[in-house]
Amino acid sequence: MIALILRNTPLRLPSVLTVKSLRRMLQITEGITANIFHIINSLAIDAIESGQERITDAAIEKWEPEFDAEAAFA
Repeated sequence: MIALILRNTPLRLPSVLTVKSLRRMLQITEGITANIFHIINSLAIDAIESGQERITDAAIEKWEPEFDAEAAFA
């Protein structure tokens, strides 16, 4: 599913990710579809703003959510 979403992301260059990065995305998002879309959108925006025009393994490795949802509701 993630590969399909990445292919349809409007970036100029293809985002080719390793299995390790894909697993990290699933771990971060807990496999929740809305969270997967959120992280990919966030990474795509960062890729466009940086001029890289693709999502990389390094970008996924250093990606952090804007806030901790559990802490916000504690």
